[in-house]
Amino acid sequence: MDGARCVEGPSFRFCANVGIGRAVVPGGGVEPIIAYQGRVYSLGSWGYSDVREVMLEYSPEDVELLAKMVSSSDRGLPLEAVRLLAPVEKPSKLLFVGLNYRDHAAEVGREPPPVPDIFAKTPNVIVGPGDPVIVGPESSRLDAEVELAVVIGMPARSVTVEEAGESVWGYLVANDISERGEQLLSGASQWWRGKSHDTFAPVGPLIVPRSFVKLHEGAKLTLHVSGELLQSGSTASMIHSPYAIVSYASSYTLLEPGDIIATGTPAGVGHSRSPPRYLRHGDIVEACVEGIGCISNTIYFDCQKG
Repeated sequence: MDGARCVEGPSFRFCANVGIGRAVVPGGGVEPIIAYQGRVYSLGSWGYSDVREVMLEYSPEDVELLAKMVSSSDRGLPLEAVRLLAPVEKPSKLLFVGLNYRDHAAEVGREPPPVPDIFAKTPNVIVGPGDPVIVGPESSRLDAEVELAVVIGMPARSVTVEEAGESVWGYLVANDISERGEQLLSGASQWWRGKSHDTFAPVGPLIVPRSFVKLHEGAKLTLHVSGELLQSGSTASMIHSPYAIVSYASSYTLLEPGDIIATGTPAGVGHSRSPPRYLRHGDIVEACVEGIGCISNTIYFDCQKG
């Protein structure tokens, strides 16, 4: 990853100077935290109980002021020694976009959609770095997709593309897990069923302020499965920009602070390979986005029925 020095931690790599999220703090509690220059600081003692409160009080351009203030009076902890959780707890909306990379649309034989092809997952799917992705015994076509995800910081309804940027607080890495047999091969199109199993959306490692992620230069995305590179792409080949997606989604629903919108995946998904490369028990899936970092999760097949 380019830019800030990357910090390796338990099942994550963080590659930005500053970010906010959630972590297990000394004593076993869970609090919102801010990471700054390789160290992490609890925000609970500063009166914050949720990252949404931080995003509403500090703009992405100003949050480094909070980091400097907190770090001046607290030694913090090494980021690599902390267990990070999913940065947002129970967002009101978790939206994903299908076929938003030209190379991915081409590999599945589809024309680029004229508008964002948005679908929803339910909040039960969210897990953080290092959390297991738990799969039932009937699953045989499990797939993963690396995605850049937007995190909403200000309410947005019917905003223009130009206005959408003010509603986006930052970005994180998302992994869209799917059971392709249930999604596509069950006799009907079952996107919710195939994509909304518990644990089917790892996200993290932290929310990086929008001003720190240089999307206009094209951020690289990669997905490795047990060391094998399956996906390697760039946000430069997106069909609809993150701000265009936010604008489009806001024309149909109120977007609220903490909502997450994953913006699509590049080519290389396991389902589209010949032969297909589906996930197996014990596989370690690492999803990375340049300028943010990586999250790793292990696949566990629960063989007990009933």
